[in-house]
Amino acid sequence: MNHKFGLIASLSALICTLLFFVGLITWNDSLNYWSCLVLSWAYIGTACALAQEAPADRKGVAGAGIAIAAVYSLLTNLVYYTQVTTVAQGTANAEVLRVLRFQQGSWMFGLDLLGYGLMGLSTFLIGLSMVPAAAGDKILKWLLLLHGIFFPACVLMPVLDIFPEGSGGNAGVYALMGWCVYFAPVMALSARHFRRQSRGSMDRKIV
Repeated sequence: MNHKFGLIASLSALICTLLFFVGLITWNDSLNYWSCLVLSWAYIGTACALAQEAPADRKGVAGAGIAIAAVYSLLTNLVYYTQVTTVAQGTANAEVLRVLRFQQGSWMFGLDLLGYGLMGLSTFLIGLSMVPAAAGDKILKWLLLLHGIFFPACVLMPVLDIFPEGSGGNAGVYALMGWCVYFAPVMALSARHFRRQSRGSMDRKIV
């Protein structure tokens, strides 16, 4: 059951990452918000399934990865759900909507970066908890670990005011596209891992 759940979760996260990439190319904010909203739920499922496989002496590290993933999901859900409800429907006065609107350098932008920074920390801890055997799983482990670089990068950006409020330019969009190109293989390798594990479980039952 855990492997099938992990397969579904990682495939869902992969699809959401690809949809996010499409949304960035087409400048479709609604698609971006919804795909990232669901992505956070799918990533938690993936993290839980991977953490379940951690050996006993790494369960604490894996558990921390899950807990931090939940905080990431909470922060980004707050951002994206606000955009597709209050902001999209204009159910607040103009000043409140200005504060809640997602744009570079805004309060929502800062929360979003903090969320994805924590996601990076979560992937690092989940990767640290893995003891891979197959070649593909070794690559997955290192991709998860290297994804941890987003933790300090994303957390420090708002602190250093790298993207001030109202700043223009496409640098942020290109950076997000690059993230999609990196993260999609992570979820693809996760799906491959769970598919192989699920098949192995079925073979053992037959024997």
